[in-house]
Amino acid sequence: MTDPIAEGFVKSFAHPGGNVTGFATWGEFYGKEVELFKEIVPRLRKLLVLIDRQDPATERAVAEIRKTAAALKVTPVEREVTNEGDAERLFRSLKQGEADGVFIASPNLRNKLPSVIVALSSQERLPLAMHRKEWVEKGALFSYGYTPTQYAPAGAAYIDKILKGTKAGDLPVQQPPRLEFVINLKTAKQIRLTIPPNLLYRADKVIK
Repeated sequence: MTDPIAEGFVKSFAHPGGNVTGFATWGEFYGKEVELFKEIVPRLRKLLVLIDRQDPATERAVAEIRKTAAALKVTPVEREVTNEGDAERLFRSLKQGEADGVFIASPNLRNKLPSVIVALSSQERLPLAMHRKEWVEKGALFSYGYTPTQYAPAGAAYIDKILKGTKAGDLPVQQPPRLEFVINLKTAKQIRLTIPPNLLYRADKVIK
């Protein structure tokens, strides 16, 4: 299942000179997502990191994840996935204790396979971090990210300026207006995880 809103508003604009403008997406927040994961799941020691080497954004994402994980004494267990079949085979092959949680590194996978990964993580009773509250509502443990519709007004304004002659490279990269932190208490109970009260207080939404 793809994310048409994200595809429509979270793309960068480039011009021949090489400058880039557009809108920052989940790629800028990997470190914070890993930090939250460790806070929510204190027993997190091995983090299953799903990557797609064909996605050019993967290298940057993995570098950020490794850096943050090292500081938190969490070991990234990196596994390659490119399609639904890969994901199913990977989760079937997981051994006891091989992973304490699941994290999707490549934006391509976050866009193409969220429903599959939510389902597989739920079957294995593994906590899963996601980038959108819609997937927390479907069973992921938590999400930390933008709301795609926030980009609509700014996206329309950027397009209008470019069509009127403004160079794309002259327009600054914008951060999301607001990041949303959502926790699924029902999922936490299913995996016998107690969420600290301070995290519940910090959450923008708690699903019970």
